[in-house]
Amino acid sequence: MAKTSRNIDGIPNGGRAFRNATPLAEQAYQEIKRMFMVNQLVAGQKLRYQDIARRLSMSQTPVIQALTRLETEGLVASEANKGFFVPELDLDEARELYELRVVLEGFLIHRAARHVTPDQLRELRGLVEEHRRVRGEIYTRERLWQDAKLHLAIASYSRHQSGARFLRQIFERLVLRYRPERLSRDRMSGAEREHRQIYEALCEHDGERAAAVLEGHIVKGGEHILEGLEQDERYRSSFTPWD
Repeated sequence: MAKTSRNIDGIPNGGRAFRNATPLAEQAYQEIKRMFMVNQLVAGQKLRYQDIARRLSMSQTPVIQALTRLETEGLVASEANKGFFVPELDLDEARELYELRVVLEGFLIHRAARHVTPDQLRELRGLVEEHRRVRGEIYTRERLWQDAKLHLAIASYSRHQSGARFLRQIFERLVLRYRPERLSRDRMSGAEREHRQIYEALCEHDGERAAAVLEGHIVKGGEHILEGLEQDERYRSSFTPWD
């Protein structure tokens, strides 16, 4: 029997349509996601399933099954006669995803404030510190993923499984299809401060304050990413090739 689908951190995924995936298809699915995380696959790249199959030392069939599953999740796309590729996150989709985050996470953190346990608060404090420690000269995908882990942990404390699952899908689109090196470091300190404030509000089981800080946190983070995407669009529209 195939094991329950789990993400790269060992947390159960959704994927009901692929519950009966073969062990090799599940392995390929997890390994391809891992390639995203370590920048072996990046936005804009064409995905040759033959090359991926060789890299994973398996046949092409489970790799195609894994890519098809990732397509249903919005992480890859395909075109007739062109195969699979990684679509770059565009401005309109990013704006919609952040709008959804504000609504969904606001609902989830209110529930989390009611249900969070002392053990979960200790876990959350650790995640706040892990995110703070991931610093560097440029914004990295690891830092984006540490931020996502923190938010997904809060969602799990809400005891609303469907909401937590939908939020995971939103984060995967944002984290795995965005190029974090485009981000400036200016946002780092503000995000860390807001994480601490969210943690403190949850310690007090203050859902209103936690939700207020969280909404501001998401809006500021969204503005940060949208600004980078807008700059890319302006560059593409103004660029002219050599005469």
